[in-house]
Amino acid sequence: MATDDHRPSGRTGRLDDSAKHADDTGDAGYRCRGEHRPAIPPMTDHARITELLGRSPRGRYEVVVRDPNGDPAVLRNAPFLDDGTPMPTLYWLCSPTEIRRIGQIESAGGVDLAEAEVDADELAAAHERYGAERDQLIPADHEGPRPTGGVGGTRVGVKCLHAHWAWHLAGGDDPIGRWIENELTGGVTITIGESATTVTWGSTTATVPWGSHRLTDHYLAHDPARPEDLTIAIGAVTDSLAEIIADHPDLVTARPLRIAGADQLVWLEAGHPNLTGETVVARDDVEDVFRMIAMEPLDQRRHHPGLTKPDTIVGLTCVVVAVLRQLQADRARFILEA
Repeated sequence: MATDDHRPSGRTGRLDDSAKHADDTGDAGYRCRGEHRPAIPPMTDHARITELLGRSPRGRYEVVVRDPNGDPAVLRNAPFLDDGTPMPTLYWLCSPTEIRRIGQIESAGGVDLAEAEVDADELAAAHERYGAERDQLIPADHEGPRPTGGVGGTRVGVKCLHAHWAWHLAGGDDPIGRWIENELTGGVTITIGESATTVTWGSTTATVPWGSHRLTDHYLAHDPARPEDLTIAIGAVTDSLAEIIADHPDLVTARPLRIAGADQLVWLEAGHPNLTGETVVARDDVEDVFRMIAMEPLDQRRHHPGLTKPDTIVGLTCVVVAVLRQLQADRARFILEA
């Protein structure tokens, strides 16, 4: 740890724009890595950190991650402040750029989305690892209050994405950090139109020649649709997706999976048409809606609240079901129009 004047110790990592993580996830290298080649002298570090925090640090720390310009990005704190107060947050994000990027995710409901999409047992194990790493810094003969909890001072769920991102950048094994990484750099968006569906990931866009109206016109003429027609309709979409996946196998594991143009399906699942923004719906729930709506005749579908396109809702649902099945997704994030 740092000396009494809070000067950081020698080892740091870097936010390297050109490098990639050791796990080859394809991000921009946001990890603790390499030898310390400081671009900013230690004493200047303390002044800069005071500026970034808006106050002088109240405990010992070291800089463990720097941005490409050498500016401090992540601090590792001592488990106690100078006055003996327990400090539960081991890794602290201080880069203005990273704070802003993570703040944008949080303001869009990122905490709730992360909790919904990350396995609860994996998250609990991460909290345990974080706490154990911090506890190793506490002297064996320490008596009195001790810091408790995991990332962000909590033992369950997600409290602060900034704390998770700081640990992730410093090399921590954190599923929430990986989730944030995917939010910033990864994912695939499916946009369902009337005549076609587009698939977009990274800089690549592909087209599935089936949308809600075209699928309905070609395969779903009976009212209600016959089981064999539903199978053929879903198969048409999955076959087209399979052709895309054959050329781009990484598409199957691209996450998060976002689906746009399926507002009415989400409203049916939720039971009301007032949802906007983004919402996570499990594949099992989509399958339940499919089984329900596929059996209903058009006259019955007209009575669902907010359903303004009862004639094509079955076709729309077939597209969504095909996407979730073919991309092996147990949930998707639906983008709803305001």
